[in-house]
Amino acid sequence: MNRWQKLAGPAVVAAVLLTSGCSTNGLASLPLPAPGMTGGSYGLTAVFTNILNLPARAKVKLGGADIGEVDSMSTANYTAVVTMRIRSDVEIPKGTTVELRTATPLGDVFVALKPPRPAVPDAPLLRDGDTIGLDATTAAATVEAVLSSAAIIVNGGAVRNLTGTVNGLGRATGTNGQAFGDLIGKSNRLLSTLNARSSQLDSALRDTAQLAAEMNTRHDTLSDLLVAAAPATDTLAANASHIADLADQVGLVTKQLSKFPSIAGTDTSGRSVIADFNTLSASFNDITVSPDTSLAALNRLMPPIIKIMAGSAFAARVSIDKLALGSIPDIGYQGDPGFHGPKRYDWAKLVGSFKYTL
Repeated sequence: MNRWQKLAGPAVVAAVLLTSGCSTNGLASLPLPAPGMTGGSYGLTAVFTNILNLPARAKVKLGGADIGEVDSMSTANYTAVVTMRIRSDVEIPKGTTVELRTATPLGDVFVALKPPRPAVPDAPLLRDGDTIGLDATTAAATVEAVLSSAAIIVNGGAVRNLTGTVNGLGRATGTNGQAFGDLIGKSNRLLSTLNARSSQLDSALRDTAQLAAEMNTRHDTLSDLLVAAAPATDTLAANASHIADLADQVGLVTKQLSKFPSIAGTDTSGRSVIADFNTLSASFNDITVSPDTSLAALNRLMPPIIKIMAGSAFAARVSIDKLALGSIPDIGYQGDPGFHGPKRYDWAKLVGSFKYTL
C-alpha cells in the first residue's frame, strides 16, 4: 500500500505539469466584442490627402449623429483611400463633403459628412460603391500642427502683445482709475444734456418722420424728377473729363488773377483797385478845380488831329529840330560814342530775354 502511495504522488505532479502546459492564456485568450454595425449597410469611399490620425473603426457622423464607421484604409496614387460603411436607412445626397474632425483639440478623429447647402429636395443620392473625390474632402489637423499653433500663440508674441495692451490700458486709466472716472462723469453729463433736450430730440424725430411721410406721398413726383434728370446726368457723366478740364482752366485763370491787386485790398500785396481809383479820382479832381487848368492848348491840338484823321490815309508834316542817332553826330547833337547800333551780342541778349520770359 505504501508502495502505491509513493508512486501516486509523482504521477499526480506529472499530470498537473502536463495539464498546465496545455492550458489557455486566461482572460487574454478570451474573444472580446469588437465595435461594429448591426443591420444592413452600404459602402462609400472617400479619398483624402492624408489620414494620419484616423483610428481604425473610426465613427462616421452626420449632423453629430453616428451613422456608420470606417471599414478599411489604404493608399493609392499617393492618396489615402477610406472605405466607410453607412447604415442603409441613412440617405446621403450627392455633393456631400467629407471632413476629418475632432471633438476636442487632442481627441480621436472621426469622419464628418456635411450635406450641401441649401438642401435640394429631389437631389440624387449616393449609392453603394460611390466615391467622394479629393475636391470634396478635407483632412484634419495633426496633433503636431495643433501643438505648433498653440506654441506660436503663446510664444509668438500674441499673448505678450495682449499683456502689453492690458498694461497700457492700466497706465492710461491712472493710478486710481481717474480716466475711467472722468469718462463716466462726461458720459453722465452727456446723458443729462440729452435728457434735458429730449423734447427737442422728439420734435426733430417727429419732423423727420413727417418729412419722410411727405416724401413718400410724393414718390411718383420724385421718380418723374429723377427720370427727367437722367439725360442731364448722362450728359454730365459723358462730359466729366471736359468739366474737369474746365475746372483746371478756371483754376489757372484764378491763379493768374490772384497776381493782380485785389478790389478792396485784401491780398498780401497791399494794393487795391479801389484805392488806385481813389488816387486817380483825387488827381482828376485837383485838375478840374485848379484855376490854372486851361484847355486852350488841347483845343489847339484838335484841328491838326482832325486834319490828319480826315482822309483814308495818314498825312502829317513834321519839323525836326534835333535828331539823335546814337553815336552819329549832327548839327544839334555831337553824338555819344557809348551808343551804337545792334550787334551780334545784342541779338544774343534779345534771344536770352525771350527765353527767360517764356
